[in-house]
Amino acid sequence: MNIAGLIGIALAIVVGVSLVPTVVDSVNSLDTAATPSTVLNMANLLPIVFVAILIIGAIGFVAYSVSGG
Repeated sequence: MNIAGLIGIALAIVVGVSLVPTVVDSVNSLDTAATPSTVLNMANLLPIVFVAILIIGAIGFVAYSVSGG
């Protein structure tokens, strides 16, 4: 694995995690007057899903690089 790849992973994680407050603010600013509770619960899971996608992407990149891809 090359150093540029590791730096790319680190930058992607830092930028992605720094965007989590933006995702949380967007979810909190939803008009919830007539929104069903299931939709609200799914919207509250968005920040967690966002971070999970970042982590899975980093793991996939590392696995691809280690396997010689």
